[in-house]
Amino acid sequence: MGQGPAPVLRILCVDDNRLVGEALQRRLAVEPTLEWLGQVTDGRAVEETVRGLRPDIVLMDVDMPDVDTFDIVERMSIGEPAIRILMFSGHVDVGYINRALDSGAWGYLSKNDDVASLIECIRRAADGDVVLSAEAEAVHRRSRDAGPGHPA
Repeated sequence: MGQGPAPVLRILCVDDNRLVGEALQRRLAVEPTLEWLGQVTDGRAVEETVRGLRPDIVLMDVDMPDVDTFDIVERMSIGEPAIRILMFSGHVDVGYINRALDSGAWGYLSKNDDVASLIECIRRAADGDVVLSAEAEAVHRRSRDAGPGHPA
């Protein structure tokens, strides 16, 4: 007897750039196991929106105006532990990666990685894995290999 159909993962994007959300929405629309819930462009509305929509995955941009996204991740990881928050940014820096993971994020994804890799990371996070996209993993590995006191 085979496994049943894959569960549908409900995705919420937090990004002040509407073009990012529109591109993701178009791409995720062709994935039968991913459901686009929408985009939050105002960081101050993130927590209320998450509580209302109850997404499985939140793609959270690191750089949102008027809020500290790492503080939001920390609060949500405590208050909404079933929700997988993945930082999603064009800023791929070991300091951001470490801070995201320390805040309770389930991973760090680069906006520079291809969408197929992004989708794979989303699915792995939903399965309980802490994930880094290819670019984030490379930056993190360079920093680790450089050792303390050496620039990455």
